Amino acid sequence: MRTKKGVIVLLLCVFAINGWAQERLSLSLEDARTYALRYNRTLKNAGLSIQQAQSAMWQSISQGLPQIQVSGTYSNSLGEAGNFTLMGTNFPVKFGNTGSVTMQVNQMIFNGSYWVGLQLAKLNRQIAETSKRKSEQDVIQQVSASYNSILVSERTTELLKQNRTNLKDIHIRTQAMVNAGAGTQTDADQIEVQLSSIENMISSNERQTELAYNMLRIQLGVTANTSIVLKDSLPSLVNTDKALPLLGEKLNLDQNPSMQLSQKQLEVSREQIKLQKASWLPAISGYYSYTYKYIIPLMNISPANLLGIQASWPLFSSGGTLSKIKQAKLQVQVNENSLASLRDQLLVQEQQDRFNLTNALEKLATQTKSLEVANRVFADISRKHDHGMASSLDITTASNNVLQVQTNYVTALYDVLTAKTDLEMLLNKF
Repeated sequence: MRTKKGVIVLLLCVFAINGWAQERLSLSLEDARTYALRYNRTLKNAGLSIQQAQSAMWQSISQGLPQIQVSGTYSNSLGEAGNFTLMGTNFPVKFGNTGSVTMQVNQMIFNGSYWVGLQLAKLNRQIAETSKRKSEQDVIQQVSASYNSILVSERTTELLKQNRTNLKDIHIRTQAMVNAGAGTQTDADQIEVQLSSIENMISSNERQTELAYNMLRIQLGVTANTSIVLKDSLPSLVNTDKALPLLGEKLNLDQNPSMQLSQKQLEVSREQIKLQKASWLPAISGYYSYTYKYIIPLMNISPANLLGIQASWPLFSSGGTLSKIKQAKLQVQVNENSLASLRDQLLVQEQQDRFNLTNALEKLATQTKSLEVANRVFADISRKHDHGMASSLDITTASNNVLQVQTNYVTALYDVLTAKTDLEMLLNKF
């Protein structure tokens, strides 16, 4: 019995280990982008929208293809009879029962609205495809932002822990000096308060890091218990050699998904004018029907085969069609203005994104030097404090200065990554 229990426990452990292994992802930034493009639920819905648009286009096409309809009837007169008068003489007629099956084939011959509708259906499918492309770029940008946030947040934690280690060493030495009667307890207490403040900052930053991981999990479309390991490092992503060439690349607005969507909307509004004008044209269709009477009535005077053509022509609508055409033309003007406005906005955004990247790179270079200086100053004051040439107030002031410079440094790191991603997205790099 114990052996069976041991085997069961062993199997459960194996399954648990396998399950844990399956829920672990080790991703570079490019891996994360690719994974999100495959599993992100928003993009899955965008793919379904394309399928819906494709199905709607086929629905529009099918309206111009032969339509076959079968119907059946059965009637029972319940013994009723009628009179048939001929030359002044009444003849009683018993209705009897009737039953028939009719098949009718309808074929559109001409309909102006049909051809315009096909073009509109095609444009709707193209809009769905372009929207998916725009959604892909948005997801990539979101994944990049989360990935970068995690790296920057983890780097912040590293710097804070380094600062904490330095302060702990100073606190230990200060407390030893106090115990030896060479210092005051107030000095040790002030450093301890500063150390406690850094501990709180580390805990808060670690919680922020986990929130960023959770956001990345949502964007990747994985479960909440999936373990994610980031393979890329900040130095590899904050690479001046990769960022600077972006500043010299030209913007091609025709490849921008937002511009493409706006252009498609303009095409749709122009097709709407054609659609309203086409409603003035006649609609012509032909039909053929065959009726099989499985219960033949006493008076069988209707033909079994019937071929015909029917047409309709809306000659007068009291100005309703003209009003619709005018509305469609006004919508074209609205979409033209929107397209021109979007073009101007993207050109301004290009200048802003280039400025942001240039400024972020310069700021990062400055903050990197500032961090080096702040660390040297802190180390120098620490040595002076050990020799009694600096107070605990000097230590806490220097520590606060390091913390501020570290904050500015990681902010500069994040600004570079964000500016680089924004410019890459505008340049249609992904």
